[in-house]
Amino acid sequence: MVNLFEIFVNIAEDLITISFLTLYFGSKYTGIKKIGGILLGTCVSSSLITIMNSLYIYEGLLGLIFIPVYFLYCVIFLKGDVYTKLFISGFTNCLVYFFALFSILISAELFTHDYKIIFEMTKERVLMIIFNKLLMIASCAVILKFRFPAIAKRKNMLMLILMPIAAEISLNGIMQAFLKYGETNRELLLATIGVMLVNILIYYIFIKISMDASAESERNALSQKYEQDKRYAGEIEDLYKKACGIRHDLTLHFTALKGLLKTDAQKAEQYIDSVLQNQIDTIKLLVKTDNETFDALVNAKIAVCDKLGISVQTRVMNHALDKLSQDEIAVIFGNLFDNAIEASKASKRKHIELDVQTQGQYLSIFMSNSIDGSVLEGNKDLHTTKPEKEFHGFGIKNIERIIEAHDGMVDYFEENGSFCCDIYI
Repeated sequence: MVNLFEIFVNIAEDLITISFLTLYFGSKYTGIKKIGGILLGTCVSSSLITIMNSLYIYEGLLGLIFIPVYFLYCVIFLKGDVYTKLFISGFTNCLVYFFALFSILISAELFTHDYKIIFEMTKERVLMIIFNKLLMIASCAVILKFRFPAIAKRKNMLMLILMPIAAEISLNGIMQAFLKYGETNRELLLATIGVMLVNILIYYIFIKISMDASAESERNALSQKYEQDKRYAGEIEDLYKKACGIRHDLTLHFTALKGLLKTDAQKAEQYIDSVLQNQIDTIKLLVKTDNETFDALVNAKIAVCDKLGISVQTRVMNHALDKLSQDEIAVIFGNLFDNAIEASKASKRKHIELDVQTQGQYLSIFMSNSIDGSVLEGNKDLHTTKPEKEFHGFGIKNIERIIEAHDGMVDYFEENGSFCCDIYI
């Protein structure tokens, strides 16, 4: 039978473990849902270990069952990617295994060589448990200072996931040897420390791979930003040339008009009508709002659309963009327009529509572009279709990063031959 003390010990151990995982990745939820998730994870894992303790003095390889238990908790309640969650679940279970074995071997070396005393309700066991839990808490605190919940390269993660499992199997073999040959405690203790050092080295490799992958991702993002800035500079230059052209044309028109007014007022009036009719398409391209960053960017994009034969319709409410910084405006609307232009220029209708307004406390950004065939049907996650994917595909991610920072939401859908992006911030 398992007494109440053993149940309390199991609950304490699993509460430490579940809390560590929660702090490592961060919870998807807040308040009662977050606390409920921690309590549920603790209850499930502590119930399993209590059942095992009632059946076996030592669970052996059955302890591997806690890896999927921790993994499911991470998937359901915590943030982060699946591969990192699986690796950290295995690594955490290996830590728990190591703490238990290390405490047992230390206790056997210091107090007694009879392992049965360690598994009975004695003062040696109580001291061993206290030492075990303090070691767990201290180690978890250190690891949290070097946590890296972001994803590494997946092909590397698949290999790393197996390493904590292999280390735990090795620790299980050491435990079996201790139970069978209790007189070799010191050698087994050294072997246990050696296996754990290898596991720590594996975690270091995981951190290194993740940091390298993150640095590569940042380099790719900077490379894309450089290309966007270069393209944006070209668009601004085109817009400037168009403005200079309009200025030059107006000078000629006013000169001609001045001469006509002296000779024939009726012809001057006809000339004015002709100029307005011929120039109206160019003049109406200019967008003017209370946000200069938005105006400069959108006018540059409209100039690109004009060259590609894409019609653009914009509606922008004054002060609607006040909650966004200049950088956020550039990222959101620059990427939205780039994606819309790329898609609509290949369509027959060639049309883009942008609507920006406030709805209560929210900023509403709605953008649609014409398409000839479904985009979401074969690419619901909107992955880039360009070659050299490592250098592309950051636009949507950067938009969603800003939306998440403002606790907003985004929806992609298709209707009436248009791809639509609906953002609330």
